[in-house]
Amino acid sequence: MSLQDFDRRWIFLAMGVIVVGLYAFGPAAEMKVNQYAQSYFDTIEALQPGDIVLLSADFDPASAAEIEPMYIATIHHLMSKDVRIINVATWPAAPPFTRTQFSVIPDVYGKVYGKDWVELGFKPGDDVAMGNIGQSLRSTYPADARGNPIDSLEIMNDVGDAMRGIKLLVTLSAGYPGILEWIAQVGGRYEVPIVTGTTAVQTPDLFAFYPNQVKGFLGAATGATQYLQLVDEKLATVVGGKSELTAPKQENQKRMLVQFWGHMLIIALILIGNLIYFFGTRQGARA
Repeated sequence: MSLQDFDRRWIFLAMGVIVVGLYAFGPAAEMKVNQYAQSYFDTIEALQPGDIVLLSADFDPASAAEIEPMYIATIHHLMSKDVRIINVATWPAAPPFTRTQFSVIPDVYGKVYGKDWVELGFKPGDDVAMGNIGQSLRSTYPADARGNPIDSLEIMNDVGDAMRGIKLLVTLSAGYPGILEWIAQVGGRYEVPIVTGTTAVQTPDLFAFYPNQVKGFLGAATGATQYLQLVDEKLATVVGGKSELTAPKQENQKRMLVQFWGHMLIIALILIGNLIYFFGTRQGARA
């Protein structure tokens, strides 16, 4: 039997063994942090207690594997610094993720709804909605996601129109509308610093905007893992041991190990396949 007749099911078996074996038994190895993830971390780290951040969830279940770890780590990072959060969403499928995380994480830091954080919820309209949010949070959201009048929320006492009082915009972006629309509708108009986390497909678009329009960014699962490492190290120092992010960090590190060796197998198979084709063609020509 020639290699050209090789049963491809062996390839699927090899990939399955690599994925399952490494995820179950592989080490959670530290990754080197790139400058973009470090800048994302440093920008948030530079915030002062009491500062207000607009946190936008611009993703859905299809992109949650890449984006949600960033989202979780960002909430922990902000609340650990006593930074106040105004939470919004421009994707209709995002609120279930935001409610899940905000139902748990604020209690870890003793945060009070309405004073330390608030959920304004989903706003339809894509980039038009973003422009309205930048122009006036009060007119865009007369009430929060729980039905409370927006002026009854203590956190809103320090927020005005045209993004006054907002020290940083954080968007976890999976596509349209997302980071590019936030830059055009809010960052450029009101000169608000922006950091973002994105899917792998959208990440290449960000290099042109860094570090002016975008102060830092997390690129896909790689950026998420690097940021989890940074925040976990910071939180672990405070609590003197494992933090709330230690388990998610290690899970993401294993995912990156699986991804690396899975890619290596694919590359090796491509090279072998081309060699088989090349030498098979030469032998056929000689015959």
